[in-house]
Amino acid sequence: MLIPSLSIFVILYVISFYMVLNTDDWFVIWLGMEINMFSFVLLIFRRNNKMCVESCLKYFFIQSLGSAIIMFFFYFGKEMFLCMGGMMMSYKMGIGPFYFWFPSICEGLNWWSNFMLMFFQKIIPLMLLMIFVSWVIWLVILMSLMIGGLGSFNQDNLKRLMAYSSIHHGGWMLLCEMVSKMLWAIYLAMYGLIICPIVVGLSKMKVESMKEIMKWSKKWWFFGGILSMGGIPPLLGFFLKWMTFYFMEMFNILMILYLLMMSILMFYIYMRIVYDLMMGESSNIGWFFMKGNVDMWNGDMFSIVGMMMGFGFMLLMIG
Repeated sequence: MLIPSLSIFVILYVISFYMVLNTDDWFVIWLGMEINMFSFVLLIFRRNNKMCVESCLKYFFIQSLGSAIIMFFFYFGKEMFLCMGGMMMSYKMGIGPFYFWFPSICEGLNWWSNFMLMFFQKIIPLMLLMIFVSWVIWLVILMSLMIGGLGSFNQDNLKRLMAYSSIHHGGWMLLCEMVSKMLWAIYLAMYGLIICPIVVGLSKMKVESMKEIMKWSKKWWFFGGILSMGGIPPLLGFFLKWMTFYFMEMFNILMILYLLMMSILMFYIYMRIVYDLMMGESSNIGWFFMKGNVDMWNGDMFSIVGMMMGFGFMLLMIG
């Protein structure tokens, strides 16, 4: 029996985005989401990895259930559909009150599959959530920001840490949707630029826990990405938060204070991670102790580029 080549699944994956993003017909949108789910599962599936097989089965079941519930509520009228449709999109995205499946699935996948799940698989739900603007979206935003922060506390597993960070940033992306129709796309693209070098480094090093990171003296590439996700100026992550606050003039002061508190919480978590890693092996962490490893220097270059981009965007906003 012939197995279709990887290129077929990639083509189907790309077609699924085109189907969803270029139609107003809900049957075509539903069909596109199903093709997207099937092609994604086939792209990340690894037969010889039991944890990966388990994660793929979980993802398949969860996404199928979400699609079925969306179609079920479609027949209950527009008002019910707009209310519950938003909840189901957040369920399929793995944020807000429906976050429970996301960290466990991330833990079973390899780093590049995680990157696809945290970046590409957010595009369709975020696009469709613009249709379901209601009080439900505010509930999802508030819970995503809080769950992402609290779940990151004392997290030794790096895949789970990145998963909770993705949940937190998912809340910020939804917030951007409430501010501007294109702001979320800019946030998502910049978020991808931040996590990509982290995924590249962790994948090459085959690292999954903080204890393994501590054994390496060449940690600066990881520090740059972590601090950027925490929103430390002048890194790219700081620009994302600043950009969002810049367009929030119409928001209630209590909402702004809540966002500031959640930002400070994530800032503390990532600073604590950096502090623990630096103190773990302080004798070998200086620049002059870095032996000539091309891959790690490439990671440092990613961090430097992120800092330069953060500076550049801030200057553009000021100008």
